Amino acid sequence: MMKTMITKELDNYINYDRKIQRMKELIGGYRMEMCVEYCKPLITDGFDLEDIVEYFILELRDYSDNRYDDDIKRDEEKRQLEND
Repeated sequence: MMKTMITKELDNYINYDRKIQRMKELIGGYRMEMCVEYCKPLITDGFDLEDIVEYFILELRDYSDNRYDDDIKRDEEKRQLEND
């Protein structure tokens, strides 16, 4: 039983580490550092980290629901024009 629990925890860690490394590969660690740096005034003002994360999640959802869809639509229209 103990070996199974340790193996599961190790698998979780490895999967999490792979996910984080893939994200860093896609956007670059520096960009994420800059994003965090821009949040410094929120931290200095006294906002809890949970509140900052929630704010970021809301903005990210808004982007993916609205702006990202607009970008995809614009790219599709551009490809259509190039093909015509």
